[in-house]
Amino acid sequence: MNPIHLKTFLTVGKHLNYTRAAEELLISQPTVSRQIKQLEDHLQTRLFELLGKSLHYTAAGQTLAQEAVKALGVLDRLTEAVRAHGSTDNGALRIGASTTPGLYLLPSILSAYHTLYPNVDFDYSVENSSLIEKQILRNDLDVGFVGVPLNNNSIAQCPIVSDEIVCVGAPEHPLVLEEDVTAAQLSKETWIVREKGSATRSLFEEWFGSQGGAWNKVITLTNPEPVKKLVAANLGISFSSRFAVAEEISKGTLRCIDVKGLALTRQLFLVQHVDKLVTPVMECFLDMVFQRFPRPSFEESGTTPGKNVKPSRARSDKQAKNPNVNQRTKC
Repeated sequence: MNPIHLKTFLTVGKHLNYTRAAEELLISQPTVSRQIKQLEDHLQTRLFELLGKSLHYTAAGQTLAQEAVKALGVLDRLTEAVRAHGSTDNGALRIGASTTPGLYLLPSILSAYHTLYPNVDFDYSVENSSLIEKQILRNDLDVGFVGVPLNNNSIAQCPIVSDEIVCVGAPEHPLVLEEDVTAAQLSKETWIVREKGSATRSLFEEWFGSQGGAWNKVITLTNPEPVKKLVAANLGISFSSRFAVAEEISKGTLRCIDVKGLALTRQLFLVQHVDKLVTPVMECFLDMVFQRFPRPSFEESGTTPGKNVKPSRARSDKQAKNPNVNQRTKC
């Protein structure tokens, strides 16, 4: 079975449209149609069906889509395993993080890494935790950082730092002057919140519901920065990682609301696929992460990602020559 045909098949399934799949793959629409026809002939079954003007998977197509993702992931990891014997100074690294670690913890580590290894190319994406999980499973990322533990046996994860969820408002908001604000009081306010799928939102929403609270008026945004701007402009109140609002609280543009019974703490996690082979390039990056944060053991049936890779002497020598790059700083 041709892996190129499987990738074309998954891209058609992603868009359920041959033309848009061709645009993403940078090939012609007839080429897409021909590859799908060849795949169907090989499997002796239809993979898509046209209902009216809408394209849909057949039952066989749904099964193939699930298995093709796994098969292509194995092929990607096979390629990485062969290339893993390369240098620490060249290569590529794909990093993804949910919003809190992605915007407020990792940038300084990435800067330090780039200073030491300027020839390593890296892709960096900031998404919510649920999307990071999917990208790890599809092998679209080498390493990820999320704000909740992931319930998937194919993912190894370890906590790297503790975080706290706090409620915030503008300095002039009446609730910032009160003590032991109740969930009933909070329910009367306009809330400016993150989108569904955000780990921070999921944690706070569960706690708020357990206290009998309810959101009656909500403004939903997909990024914490505009959330903070609207709260600072006194359009409403919000909840946030303490890491995310540390600068605003320090400057006085936001203030914490003293909420009765709110003691929401969580761990931020480093995550990888359990079968991921850690290349020398990845090993260097992970060492920097664990120089900033203590290194605990991974929490997946005793499995430790990177078990097939020995530490790189080149990495250690290079970092030893630049001790100031890796000094721990307060978050």
